[in-house]
Amino acid sequence: MRKLAAFLFAVVLSVAIFASPNYNSVIRVGSDQNPTTMDPAMYQDLASAQVMRNVFETLVAYDADVKEIHPLIAESWEVSADLKEWTFKLKKGVRFQKGKFQNGREVTAEDVKYSFEREISISPMVRLYMVEKVEVIDRYTVKIVLKYPYAPFLTVLTDIGAAIVPKEECEGWGEEFTLHPVGTGPFKLVEWVKDSHMVFERNEDYWDEKPYLKQIVYKFIPDKSVLTVALLSGEVDITSDILDQDIPKVKSNPNVDPIMVGGCNVYAVYLNSSKGPTTDKKVREAFFRGIDVQQLVKVIFPNGTAEAAYGPIPTGSWAYNPNVKSFYPNYDPEKAKQLLKEAGYENQPVKLTIYTPEDPNRRKAAVIIQSMLKKIGFDIEVQSLEWGAFTATTSKGEADAYTIGWTWYPDPEFFIFYMFHSSRKGTYGNGGGYNNPEVDKYIELGESSVDQNERTEYYRKAEELIMKDMYYFPLWHKLVVNGVNKKVHGYKPSPDMTIRLYAPGTNVWVEQ
Repeated sequence: MRKLAAFLFAVVLSVAIFASPNYNSVIRVGSDQNPTTMDPAMYQDLASAQVMRNVFETLVAYDADVKEIHPLIAESWEVSADLKEWTFKLKKGVRFQKGKFQNGREVTAEDVKYSFEREISISPMVRLYMVEKVEVIDRYTVKIVLKYPYAPFLTVLTDIGAAIVPKEECEGWGEEFTLHPVGTGPFKLVEWVKDSHMVFERNEDYWDEKPYLKQIVYKFIPDKSVLTVALLSGEVDITSDILDQDIPKVKSNPNVDPIMVGGCNVYAVYLNSSKGPTTDKKVREAFFRGIDVQQLVKVIFPNGTAEAAYGPIPTGSWAYNPNVKSFYPNYDPEKAKQLLKEAGYENQPVKLTIYTPEDPNRRKAAVIIQSMLKKIGFDIEVQSLEWGAFTATTSKGEADAYTIGWTWYPDPEFFIFYMFHSSRKGTYGNGGGYNNPEVDKYIELGESSVDQNERTEYYRKAEELIMKDMYYFPLWHKLVVNGVNKKVHGYKPSPDMTIRLYAPGTNVWVEQ
């Protein structure tokens, strides 16, 4: 018995030694999307935000679960009772990476002021639109004054668009700063071959806990099926997303796992509210009644990596309303036919074009909708465009309808405001041109309240009005499904689809 116990102890000890964290880890990440920039002020896509988190840091940051906000460059903060003044005390000893125009100097309040004013000035997204001014109190204290009370401001500051950058490098490089990014982060960009790969190496002078990873290699593989092949062959260690159809292949491979978490996202069809047949509410109701969303989701995701959606606030948000399905009409094709007759389409079909990006799931959804709606009197054309053309067409309100995918933080503001507030008309989020003053009012009340229960009620009221207007037809909430090699340790998927390799509470490493 003693010999057996000693043997088992030796086995456990050898496994523990073998699986100990090391500082020589190299990880290869496969992504189906190419970053477009390495300048935090200029990014508009998840792929860019993800790689930039290696180089740049923000005042505060989410953990990998995207539930709690932690101090990062900031040590602490205070907010005024009216939610308009936010004062941050910076940590001492936070340093920029060494660059061409500065030698790794300490971050001060002046850098926060410069970074925020730069973002407001040049960002196409203007994520800090609510900021009135930034005041430097002393070397390590900065006050941010908002134009109006804004409860989700701390969440805004977790976005990489609010990263702190050095003035010397930004102005020294000018527009080429994106090719020579310098931040305070744990890794440095050392190679970028566009449409192929990026390589980051550990910043040995990093101011905080040392990352285990010595090098991160991103490989860009636009075809998700090929991306899965790369995972199974060992070419990459983590993939950004796995198609539902590939789940069985990944599960059957002894070297990898499909790791899933509920996503903070929503996919939908946005109908045009400014022109075309969908300005008629009877046509919109027929559209809603003609689509069996549960059947659609079962066809596209037979392995269960998505669930039918019934509203824009995702299940991962604290404001999710399980009763949202009751706010608009159910699937009823016979009633849909009657509505089209009443709308004057008894002897002619309703002609619409649905635009999609080059996303296989959204293309499939549009084709299924095309088939379902043909049975009740619609004549649907499906057009798939590359991302740039797709966003240009939809943002201008030129699409009869388009499939929108939206993923962000758990705060409902980042879904309800960005997709439905009238001020967002002319953007991809509100490409339908939606405008309802009462919805605007509830959104603004939600922004200005300090009480989360109160905010929840405001956003739910806005959601109810939105769904009753029937310009936005929800399709699904998708699970975040990463393919991960079993040699990778310390990794957990994030609901916002970001692959976090180093974050509060996360320090990934790979067995040698």
